[in-house]
Amino acid sequence: MKELTAAEVKSRLKEIIVNDLDANINISDIKDDTPLYDEGLGLDSIAIINLIVLIENRFDMTFDENEISSALFSNIDSLAGFVRSKVAHKPTMNNA
Repeated sequence: MKELTAAEVKSRLKEIIVNDLDANINISDIKDDTPLYDEGLGLDSIAIINLIVLIENRFDMTFDENEISSALFSNIDSLAGFVRSKVAHKPTMNNA
């Protein structure tokens, strides 16, 4: 599988938030540095948990418990960077 660009990951994350979280948000409302919490998109802890599950499914990756933090979910930029690094370092069938 080819490596995803930052723009591709950000776009997919925005689509997940808009289409799958029932957060009543337009994709145009989500800037890369818009906070995901209260003062930004207003996602609560339940929405963040749902977002984690959706990301794990869509990107075929898992979050370790110690990786989850409010800083990680502060905005699309930080979340996309994390997702890209996890996907890039995921073992493949050839080197597993």
